[in-house]
Amino acid sequence: MRRRNDISARAVDRRDRKGAGIPFSKAMKGLLIAVIALLTGLQIYDPSKRFIEAVVGLIIVGIVWNFSGIQAIWFILLTYPFPFGFSWGNSTFFFVLVVFVIYLVHVSTGRYRFHGDRRMNVPIAVMVAAYIISFYNQAGGKMIMDFALLHTGNFLVILILYYLLVNLIDDEKNLRKTVGYLMVSTWLITFFSFLELLFPGRVILPNLIYSTHKISLIMKDIRVTGPFRDYELLAEFFAMNVPIIILMIVRSQRFITRFMYIFLLMGVLFMQFATITRGAFISLIIGIVYMAWICRKDLNIVRITGLAGAFIILIVIIDAIMTKYTMSGSLFKRLLATTVERGFIPDTRVEAWTGAANRWLLHPFIGNGPGWDMTYSFEHKYWPHSAYLYYLNIFGVFGTAAFLLLLYRLVRASMPELRQSLVTAPFPRALMKTLNVSLAILIVDMIKVDYQRNPIYMYFIWIFFALISATRMIIDKQESD
Repeated sequence: MRRRNDISARAVDRRDRKGAGIPFSKAMKGLLIAVIALLTGLQIYDPSKRFIEAVVGLIIVGIVWNFSGIQAIWFILLTYPFPFGFSWGNSTFFFVLVVFVIYLVHVSTGRYRFHGDRRMNVPIAVMVAAYIISFYNQAGGKMIMDFALLHTGNFLVILILYYLLVNLIDDEKNLRKTVGYLMVSTWLITFFSFLELLFPGRVILPNLIYSTHKISLIMKDIRVTGPFRDYELLAEFFAMNVPIIILMIVRSQRFITRFMYIFLLMGVLFMQFATITRGAFISLIIGIVYMAWICRKDLNIVRITGLAGAFIILIVIIDAIMTKYTMSGSLFKRLLATTVERGFIPDTRVEAWTGAANRWLLHPFIGNGPGWDMTYSFEHKYWPHSAYLYYLNIFGVFGTAAFLLLLYRLVRASMPELRQSLVTAPFPRALMKTLNVSLAILIVDMIKVDYQRNPIYMYFIWIFFALISATRMIIDKQESD
């Protein structure tokens, strides 16, 4: 009886999705095809860039409308690292807005219900208010104001994506599939970075896969930047994904699936070394030690010793391969050459952190506004190189306190239960353990790198925040049932 009810429920769901599509009669479809054919012919004869963009936009709207909401989100998860530009923005910005508008239409018809994560709503609302208030102190010309408006607009669209994820990842099945799509996205980013390492200074696909490295007779110590065009953020991305990949390895039931995730883990570690980034590597080591502690139920002294030994041997081999057989360099050599000043500040951060702190003190409470003259700030050594200093600069103590509150609530939401096993616990609880480790890696790494400077990478950070919120809400729902 229960099986018959499940089949009936699935049939109703399929009928609802089918009915959600754009209704066209056969005559309308024929007329539409004729119009499209005519316009296509005109564009072949006399192409117009804006018209082609508009047609592509309409086609995408039609496709997204006929997708379910979660399918549209999965599409964004696969494509956000590789946006293509429009005259008024990029493709990810456009996709998120289209999906959101269609989602609101479905909300108005009663098909979906909109809600937020009550734990995160207040700090997010204060951060939005802090962005708006900070414009009071915004100085500079048109270029700086344009940067401020673009950065703020990008942040608001990223928040829309956050709430779409929180709403649409509403059960364990969707959660599993979402993590699967994120792993596919990690595969694509790893492959992209591998191509950059193999073919530095070359264009493989125009405007999509290319290297920003300058071609010279001798190329060495290349730092791979990946689709984010930023080696520090790429390294952080890989470090944060390592705990999740480990979870997928230990939870995989089929040999081929486990082998593919092990292969992905090797690729991620290789590419992280190819960035030659110290901070992300140190953050990863801290995260792995923390993960071993919270997962000690699954380990014993023999396993810990074996895994630690294998990991040390592996990273030594990776560093040797990177140094000898690729155009990258040695991460260990750079680590050993590191010096610190004033007791704890790396030598490469002293001028940046000092300059950023002095700039923050100009308007300590509501900040200097989200606009930057990026060239000037790098030349005069006051670009923050720290997510916390970045927020202090743009919206002062007011907005930074909201961000710290957000991090605190994310930590509380993802706090692991030590008795739960990664292998045998329900998937949401096991995933939450690894998300807590990834969050710890992020919190440490943000001390020396600012994710806010990159309009592509910002999507990943807030996708990650949304995954924590959605997972916690699913766990709470399972406990209440």
